Amino acid sequence: MKIRNGFVSNSSSSSFCIYGTNIGENRDEVEIIEEKIRELGLKLEVHYGEYTRYVGRSWSSIGDDETGKQFKASVKDAVAKLELDPKKIGTVEESWYDG
Repeated sequence: MKIRNGFVSNSSSSSFCIYGTNIGENRDEVEIIEEKIRELGLKLEVHYGEYTRYVGRSWSSIGDDETGKQFKASVKDAVAKLELDPKKIGTVEESWYDG
C-alpha cells in the first residue's frame, strides 16, 4: 500500500444527488428563495450546480423513521410553500470537473 505524505487536492471536482427542482441562476431570485427557506424553517437546501441552482433535499438526509414516499411528499410540500412548481420535482444528479 502506498501512503502519500504531503498535500493532495481534488477540489476541482464536485457532485451532488438531491430530490428537488431547478431554480435557475439569477442571484437575486436564489437569495430570495434562500431567505424564504430560513423564514419558513423548511428542511430544504440550495445546491449550486455548475451552471444553475437547485432546491431540494439530499437523498442522504432521509430520516430513519421516514419512508421514501414521506421524503418525497415533504420535499413537494416545502417546494410548494416557496411558490415553485412541484410538478417539476425529481432526482437531480450533477457532477463536474474544473481541471
